[in-house]
Amino acid sequence: MRILIERADISDFDGVNILVKERHEEHSLALPHIFRQIDQVMPLEYFRSLLTNPSSDILVARQADEIVGFAVLEVKAAPLFESLIPRKYTYINDFGVASKHNRKGIGKKIFHACMDWAKSHGSTSLELNVWEFNNRAISFYESLGMETASRKMTLSLDE
Repeated sequence: MRILIERADISDFDGVNILVKERHEEHSLALPHIFRQIDQVMPLEYFRSLLTNPSSDILVARQADEIVGFAVLEVKAAPLFESLIPRKYTYINDFGVASKHNRKGIGKKIFHACMDWAKSHGSTSLELNVWEFNNRAISFYESLGMETASRKMTLSLDE
């Protein structure tokens, strides 16, 4: 069946939230000290702000009338420090494919649409954060040419 990648609109809120929740549940199981299990992960106002801000967007993958994947994108700029090269990049705030549609090429299609979106907004790179436990996501992003540029580390201070 044909997959169509397009910009989300407000009517896509519930469909996107179903997928956000599915991805979030993986994170809350792996990292319960960071992520809480809740019914609606993405607030409506946040969703609405992404759609109205010219520097952000939500892309959805549709198969017939079903949303089977999504990406949340935002254009950012490096801080204007003398020590940093000025640059504009697109950050993928969230990304997911419905688990029942994994390994069908949908993620690749969305990722390539993210690359096109980033280029059309003048970005020189595409960046994201992925949690260390998520080997499946790490392998996926590496298969698309992404490389680890930095590592965020943590130390729990709870006794």
